[in-house]
Amino acid sequence: MTLSKTTILFIPGAWHLPDVFDDTRAALTVRGIPSAAVALPSIGEEPPNKGLADDTIAVRNEIERLSDEGKQVVVVAHSYGGMVGAGAVKGLGYTERQKGGKTGGVIMLVYMAAFVAKLGTSLLDMLGGNWLPWMKLDVSGCCFLTRMASIDANSMQGDYCRAEEAAEICYNDLSLREQEKWSSRIVHTSRAVFEERVAHEPWHDLPCMYLFCEDDKAIPLAVQESMASLLGDYSQFRCPSSHSPFLSMPDKVAEACELAAKIGCEKCHREEL
Repeated sequence: MTLSKTTILFIPGAWHLPDVFDDTRAALTVRGIPSAAVALPSIGEEPPNKGLADDTIAVRNEIERLSDEGKQVVVVAHSYGGMVGAGAVKGLGYTERQKGGKTGGVIMLVYMAAFVAKLGTSLLDMLGGNWLPWMKLDVSGCCFLTRMASIDANSMQGDYCRAEEAAEICYNDLSLREQEKWSSRIVHTSRAVFEERVAHEPWHDLPCMYLFCEDDKAIPLAVQESMASLLGDYSQFRCPSSHSPFLSMPDKVAEACELAAKIGCEKCHREEL
């Protein structure tokens, strides 16, 4: 196995669209590695009635498309995307597909400052059962004054979930201009994604890597390390970055993706022997 057939597939986290990965994808192109990014149905869509299951199907469809083309897929999941990737890769590992006479497949799942969830766990469970102070809920289809009266997240009302303080929480290592730019592109996420439960633990049958973000204000490093311990014999890569290294350190993330591809290829090759 070589990197010639490898494709990196990015899954965004909550509130973010696929264009956040553009700089990292450009860095991968320089390295000769193709990439793609998936838009999640729960992010920015109207009405906000799509959830984890819908996102999982969207990513799974893209993995299957790439795999059917014979691609060795490295899935890179950011933040909430870790919940999506967990279910999307089920049954689509490279080794499993080869045994079934199929081409391509997933050779590595990379959790990039992402949630590693046990079977039956929801994202809200991962947050301790409470909405974080900077997460605001509001009600779809209501008037402005009613919406403003209902944005206390802990009131548990509303089907839109919005991120406030994104500059400080997600982009703390970017310039002020870049913080403003990306904060302005934040969109809503469906409340449903926080309440639906994960139905698969991919680390039991798929190589995994954790990309630690050491200056992360959204998911502190200690929390990342605790979650990563669930992965067993996993690979790791570290960035001295905020929650969004694909914006502040695209070359570093591209380096991590290339390493993940090499490790994934090596592990799958050993299993073929």
